[in-house]
Amino acid sequence: MNRAITLLAATVLLLQPELAFAQRFGGDFGGGGGFWLVYADVGIDEEVSFGRDVGAVVALGGRGFLQTGRVRLGGGAFGGGFVDEGVNEAGNRVQGGLSAGGFTAEYLVVQQNLEVSVGGMVGGGVLTIEELSGTGPDGVEDLRRRRKTMFVGYPWVRLGYNPAAFVNVGLQLGYLAGTEDVGGFAVGLEIMAGLIP
Repeated sequence: MNRAITLLAATVLLLQPELAFAQRFGGDFGGGGGFWLVYADVGIDEEVSFGRDVGAVVALGGRGFLQTGRVRLGGGAFGGGFVDEGVNEAGNRVQGGLSAGGFTAEYLVVQQNLEVSVGGMVGGGVLTIEELSGTGPDGVEDLRRRRKTMFVGYPWVRLGYNPAAFVNVGLQLGYLAGTEDVGGFAVGLEIMAGLIP
């Protein structure tokens, strides 16, 4: 019984907002990694996507970082498929997605349990769109594919919260832009863990 009470008391103390900052370990230097979920309206033109509005992209990924003071530097990547894949007017299935990755940097405007940061990612990406037009006489599915590599920029403003000394949960609001007529607003949800000063 005493162990249960001690464990409960320790859990409550770790989750207290004013104490989580005081107990944070790593000093002014730390690092970590995290899980990333990004929803981006990338604005693909129907002429590019074989006559089908493929909509936005839902992508999964992650990032790692080193942090000193109010600066986080690292790298990240994500990739996923279009949410409105389906059949175009020709009766052919259209599908595909977007992947991107690169260098990330953030400056923390407020750094306590509740933090606001301004930052982004700069790197490269690949846009892939496929049209499946049925099966040929040899049993192989006919496929037309457009694959474009591009420069990608993803600036964001992030609101984060540290529920414990080693965990940060954040929401990003940003704009994902690429050189191949890709561009639109994005929302990112991320959970990071590590030495977070």
